[in-house]
Amino acid sequence: MPIKLVALDIDGTLLDTHGDLPPENGCAISEAVERGVQVILVSGRRWCMARRVSVSLGLTLPVIAHNGALIRSPIDSSRLARCFLEPELAARILARSKDYLRYVVLHRDQGADGQTLVHPACRQNLLMQSYLGQFPDAVLQTESLLQGVDSELIQIMFGGELAAMMEIEHLLQAAGLLENVKLAKTHYPQRNLGIIDLLDKGCSKRAALEFLAAFYGVSREEVLAIGDNHNDLEMLEYAGIGVVVANCVAELKGRGFEETASNNAGGVAQALRRYLG
Repeated sequence: MPIKLVALDIDGTLLDTHGDLPPENGCAISEAVERGVQVILVSGRRWCMARRVSVSLGLTLPVIAHNGALIRSPIDSSRLARCFLEPELAARILARSKDYLRYVVLHRDQGADGQTLVHPACRQNLLMQSYLGQFPDAVLQTESLLQGVDSELIQIMFGGELAAMMEIEHLLQAAGLLENVKLAKTHYPQRNLGIIDLLDKGCSKRAALEFLAAFYGVSREEVLAIGDNHNDLEMLEYAGIGVVVANCVAELKGRGFEETASNNAGGVAQALRRYLG
């Protein structure tokens, strides 16, 4: 069946290792849109950062952000769907991880660009400073992260060196706190950076993609998805054609997905031209 909807991960897939858009990727996306193919971005990024990329590409379809927890229109920022973390559970997670405040980032759907809460200890986490510096006006520092735990809490994020992220994951697993949440993780070994997103149990890139496919009347066989990391697995499994870039994490290799060139070599463009004809 012809592909009608393309779902693209952003970091490590659409963008190169410097966070730039390879020109050939932009051209291939424009070609796909001109042919009537619907292109959407499906990212672990917070809403405003994912929206910037969508707007730069001239895309008008909804953006899936926060690993599927939030779907908004890039045109008027209207919220199409949400799947937020339950406050009581979030409070328990924060209580158990109180010794890791330097790694904690709370994302809330507050205001046009959202709101990010961090503890003062997070300022000691150098790996997170460049991340937080991308949207300084949305970052609020507080001694008590519990003040951000309410119905607008999208997720709890942990970010930092890989060893610390694995330690936190094991800690939460041992405490039984991962049984009732969706854990989406992203690893960048070359940067010694790991990110753990704790979301509502029903949340995933796949669930959000399924929602939009149904909204537009597209079957899974008509969906092409391209990704590179752990958090893309379910989305790739759902798509009629799941494609991984050459730089994908080892866990995505050998699963029967199609392969394309790396994010530094225009892998997205290569895949689009191969499967869209």
